[in-house]
Amino acid sequence: MSSFLKGLAKMRQKTKAVFSGVTDVIVVDQGDGKYTSTPFNVKFGKLKFLNPEKELVIETLNIREKSVIKQMNLVKLVIYINGEERNDIQFYLDDEQIGHFAYNKKEDIDELKQKYYEQTKQNIQQQQQQQLQEDKLPNYNNKFLCLSRVPTSKTIESLKLKQGQNSIVYEVECKRLGQQHIECEIFVIKQNQKIFISDIDGTITKSPTKGMILSTFGRDYTQDHICAFYNMLHQRNYLILYMSARSMVQYESTKEYLLRQQQDGIQLPPGPVFLSPQELLEAFTIEVIKKQTDILKSQMLNDLVFTIGITGTIQGGMGDRLNDIQAYKMANVQYERIFLINKKGEIVRVNNEMQEEKFTIKEIIQKMDQIF
Repeated sequence: MSSFLKGLAKMRQKTKAVFSGVTDVIVVDQGDGKYTSTPFNVKFGKLKFLNPEKELVIETLNIREKSVIKQMNLVKLVIYINGEERNDIQFYLDDEQIGHFAYNKKEDIDELKQKYYEQTKQNIQQQQQQQLQEDKLPNYNNKFLCLSRVPTSKTIESLKLKQGQNSIVYEVECKRLGQQHIECEIFVIKQNQKIFISDIDGTITKSPTKGMILSTFGRDYTQDHICAFYNMLHQRNYLILYMSARSMVQYESTKEYLLRQQQDGIQLPPGPVFLSPQELLEAFTIEVIKKQTDILKSQMLNDLVFTIGITGTIQGGMGDRLNDIQAYKMANVQYERIFLINKKGEIVRVNNEMQEEKFTIKEIIQKMDQIF
């Protein structure tokens, strides 16, 4: 029990912002001086902040919904990149306490809108209607801002990130609780980086529910040889992307769990953690009650595929539900690289002849050169 309490104390020290959530970010270096990224998903809990900005006219760009234009008060976050404070980065919380980059220059807004239009595949008529709405806006003397969870290429370049892992901390001042912060990681990769997607609950763990709970008390409930398997992929220059339909409010506990896993002295390799940007209750309803995890994961994978910009980079995936297979197929992962695992550690995949093959993780390790 003492180790459990120490774990809780450590988590509380790292992130004081209650009911706040975040996910890791992947930045792609396209090699031509241009950068793209997955959304910077961050949300603070229901807190009262100091020194909010004056009410401004804001347009919030949404990937899967229409953009929203309204007046709201913003709260500026302080960002630390690899320990360095970056007050020059314009990152704000909106009235729902969701984080966004803020822009007021036409060239930046045009770049972002082009990205959103391409990803949502909106037709020309919708774009024209949106443009007409913008033209009707009154002149607010540069108080009009455009918010986006996806930054421009110029903003990403200004972050001065290094290849591989980078840390980012979001900090805000609250009226009663003082400084609140939450942190995650940014992974900078090349455009041709090979990626292997791994579900967490029921895939790394033997059970969707017991794995994380039992590991907190020091009991091992992970799949046999999973650490060795993922490390062999890592040695073959695969980036392991850990993905779950659980809410990003659970980021800290999920990251802590992955860091704790060790088998025969081998830990899970580092990799970004993608969680659902939905609220805790909403994500729980979709994952546990409705069992529609493929919807959440498909949306996250869609963000990733759009960021990478080419097909074939996501070269494998493993999950414990048929929904996982559906999500991976939507990301153009080949059938023979998709693995379905059960709590006994038995794995099923479909080969090139569309026939099912059964393995254990240990057997896959022995056939790594054939499969990967």
